[in-house]
Amino acid sequence: MSGVRLDLANPNTYSSPKEYIEKHLAPIATELHRLANEMIAPGASSEEWSTDMVPSHYPGDDFSCLDARLHDVVKHVTFDGSEYFSIPKELLRAKQLKVQFQATVFVSGGGKASFRLVRDSGDYIDESLFIVEGEKPQTVSRILPFSDDNGSIKPSHCRYFIQGGRVKPGSRPVCRRFSLSFVYL
Repeated sequence: MSGVRLDLANPNTYSSPKEYIEKHLAPIATELHRLANEMIAPGASSEEWSTDMVPSHYPGDDFSCLDARLHDVVKHVTFDGSEYFSIPKELLRAKQLKVQFQATVFVSGGGKASFRLVRDSGDYIDESLFIVEGEKPQTVSRILPFSDDNGSIKPSHCRYFIQGGRVKPGSRPVCRRFSLSFVYL
């Protein structure tokens, strides 16, 4: 990423400053944060698993389409929540530290699909469940609980997996990428 250009909507087209912030500025800031986080902390996003493509067979002297994923693994991210303990205490007194879950998802075949986040232990992460509709990719963000409790993002080094389920027959959940990152509010 060599540069970023932000085109902001006219605030006068929203009914209130709160609506402008929640529906326009916050999603833009979230996406910018995700992009910056991926540049600074590789591995904080699952995008790399969906982009490394190879030929499905060894091409020999001929060229072949890159039609198979290099890494055929479950889509996951590794998130080190223990970084929380290295954050300066004065910053934690001034701001609230939260964990943001962001996913770019859609439904192949139309209809609706549900998604959620689970830890490598199999524990479901509270407040991570969401439903999307349609074949157009959508970016969804959630602020998740952060603690040692089950159902929370742990303050330790863990792997997290995204799961999908169909809401209607014929719909197929698709995740393009997802990430976890610390945000300050």
